[in-house]
Amino acid sequence: MNLKLAILYILLFVDLFSQINIHKNYTTEDGLVNSQVSAIMQDSKGYIWFGTYDGVSKWDGKNFESIQTHNGMLSSAILDIKETPDGKIYFANYQGGVVVYDNGMLDTINENNGLLNNASTSIALLRNGDILLCSFGNKITKLKDEKLSNWSEEVGFPSDKNYTVRDVYEERDGTLYFATQNGLVIFKNNSFKVLTKKDGLNSDLLFGITGNGKGTIYLSTYKGINKIENGVVNNLTKNTRFQDSFCNKIILTNAGIMYAATAHGIVSEKGGILKEFTEENGLAYNHCFSVFEDHNGYIYFGTNGRGFNVYNPKEEIISFNKNTGLPNESIWSILKSSDGTLYLGSVNGLIIKKDNQIKVLNKENGLSGNFVRVLRESKNGSILIGTTEGLSILKENNIKNYSLENNSDITQVYTILESRTGEIYLGMQTGVVILRDGKELKKESEQLTNSIREGLKAALIYSISESDSGALIFSSHSGLAIFKNGKFKFFTSKNGLVDNSANTTHVSSDGSIFVGTLKGVNIIRNGIVVDTIDVTKGLSNNSIADIEEDSKGRIYIATYHGLNVLTGYKNSLKITQIFKKDGLIGDDFTHEGTFLDEEGNLWLGTLNGISRYNPNVDLPITTPPRISITGLQLFNKEFSLTKLIKNPQLSHDQNFLNFIYTGINLSAPEKIKYAYRLIGVDKNWVGTSNNFAPYTNLDDGKYIFEVKARNEWGYWSEPAQLAFVINPAWWETWWFYALCILAVGSLIAFVSSYKYRHLLAIEKMRSKISADLHDSIGSGLSEISILTELLDFKIPEEKGELKSGLKNVSTISRSLIESMSDIVWLVNPKKDSLKDL
Repeated sequence: MNLKLAILYILLFVDLFSQINIHKNYTTEDGLVNSQVSAIMQDSKGYIWFGTYDGVSKWDGKNFESIQTHNGMLSSAILDIKETPDGKIYFANYQGGVVVYDNGMLDTINENNGLLNNASTSIALLRNGDILLCSFGNKITKLKDEKLSNWSEEVGFPSDKNYTVRDVYEERDGTLYFATQNGLVIFKNNSFKVLTKKDGLNSDLLFGITGNGKGTIYLSTYKGINKIENGVVNNLTKNTRFQDSFCNKIILTNAGIMYAATAHGIVSEKGGILKEFTEENGLAYNHCFSVFEDHNGYIYFGTNGRGFNVYNPKEEIISFNKNTGLPNESIWSILKSSDGTLYLGSVNGLIIKKDNQIKVLNKENGLSGNFVRVLRESKNGSILIGTTEGLSILKENNIKNYSLENNSDITQVYTILESRTGEIYLGMQTGVVILRDGKELKKESEQLTNSIREGLKAALIYSISESDSGALIFSSHSGLAIFKNGKFKFFTSKNGLVDNSANTTHVSSDGSIFVGTLKGVNIIRNGIVVDTIDVTKGLSNNSIADIEEDSKGRIYIATYHGLNVLTGYKNSLKITQIFKKDGLIGDDFTHEGTFLDEEGNLWLGTLNGISRYNPNVDLPITTPPRISITGLQLFNKEFSLTKLIKNPQLSHDQNFLNFIYTGINLSAPEKIKYAYRLIGVDKNWVGTSNNFAPYTNLDDGKYIFEVKARNEWGYWSEPAQLAFVINPAWWETWWFYALCILAVGSLIAFVSSYKYRHLLAIEKMRSKISADLHDSIGSGLSEISILTELLDFKIPEEKGELKSGLKNVSTISRSLIESMSDIVWLVNPKKDSLKDL
């Protein structure tokens, strides 16, 4: 069926759809103190400070800490922020003066202590170390060596009150440029010069100024932007949408690109080429107040009421949806043909973008069906279009359809492959159809389908690939079939596949076959399943939508939740995950809806539009995160870290500690990783995603806590350290041990002395007893003996019996006296020797 496109359909022409290249937006819902962002600054520690109309917020990429009038700010509106080399941060508080932030402590500079006017508008840090504090009504206060003076009078600054300074720029030669409400004031060689509308400025009302250090000056005015080169004033925004725009802050990046915040969006310029950023490009709100570049080259846009955006000027990801002019957001197939035409298969037809115009082809004007599932370009330049109702071949504005309506066996087409020999293989719900020279090979198709159905018990084909050796790989919901040299080999969960539902296949540059299933990716090499890659190895999701490979060997795995970039899958596997929060239009990729173009761009189809990812500009950020120990908890209660640093001594019962640290990685704050260790406890580093490290029941001793941070590219910072000592309990100190030894020694000496004195007393007592026994008992017995003998002498002989008894008493008494000598000897301690015994 050959039909001319010009006859069959009406072309829908629209302007080239714009791009979404700004992907991140932060508001009060994320913790920002106020959504009107008037000033932005990054300090030496890496924190970003946002001045708003209701205070200031400090941001580490994840969390916001805010200062308002109730906790230190002099007024709500913050118009400028600057940091001095010594780390002090100065805030211009309109109607409140200047607040100085120094390591968490706040100090104030106002009219009460020397400031000329409390309506602070801007702050300038000069090369000579002077600080100019600019206020409403041409009032400029100089701060030098902690002393304030009237700089306006010192140098003779224009006295008209209309010369309120809104911004200051200093050239390398020391020339000062003041953007005022009454023109540009130039101070050079101790003299002033004023440029106004008469000299070519768009307006006398200026709000921002910057320069390149080589004489080129950019001015943001009430009526657009001026650029001064070689003394010539040019209207940079003439005949553009920004020519009458109220322009606010303006910067010049390290790459030499000028960015200006205006009431109608952001405008950039380099080499005379202007580029605009509006809500169509992802800007939260066209009315912008401020703009800033951080250390990694990311650009911040502060809006008037919708927070701030973060923009990566490398633009590795750009996206398209209905808001940018895309006719349909549900994109299931993408093709960029050899002539540069972009084809997008959607649920409502084929979108064709060529020569900065878009046209849509659907069933009503010639296509076989509305739902385009797959797109391929054949070797002869034809576009093969697989739909849910058949196949269409588009060539030179001619369409040929293959469908049931045309007596074809082709129905819903899931995948298309043109083989090396020129045959076209269609994977369908009912099997495989082969085309050669535009004709269906029904017999061969039927044989192939029956073989697959016999081996896998089903013939629904999701994907077809071809290896360098000519092997055909068919994936289905019931397994994988490889057809080579007239023979089939089947793979299911019974012989190696992680899951039977094989969604997609890819043959890599080294001949490995990647099989994407609903449970991860299998790798087949030499006919054997050799590996499985899934979430346990770093994959974002196990349900695989598509697989691509670029010329540098990077494998791209699109899943139902996130994109994965694989390198080193053979030896040292590394997986980088990319999500919607990184700039993709969505995380849910459609089946085989990716395409890798000749420039190396990866196009990704989702249900919410398309994204284009350029890995060649997504270069590693080699600067590691900035890491610092920011807090300490003792028994889960806040403990002064400053106090511990000044006096790193803790008592024995202060041994339940929780160290809190912050790593600043603004390029991908959610991907930061940490490693910590407590020297004295941990032998190895402990990896974590948390920003705290708890330790309980620590023994006394010397400790050093170390923590380091890694960015998304694997670059580690130097560790931050905190040294401290846990002192022992008083009963575990050396002096307590010494006292204990002294006490024990004294006790032993006392006991020994007591025992000696006790023995000595006993000895004395025994001696006394011995003497007393000897004297009293001996004398008594002797007296008995003598008395008996006297009685014996007086009694007559005839009383022999009585005399005999008295003799016995005398004999016994003398015997007792002799025995008593032995007893006395035993009692006497001096007789305790063996010799005496």
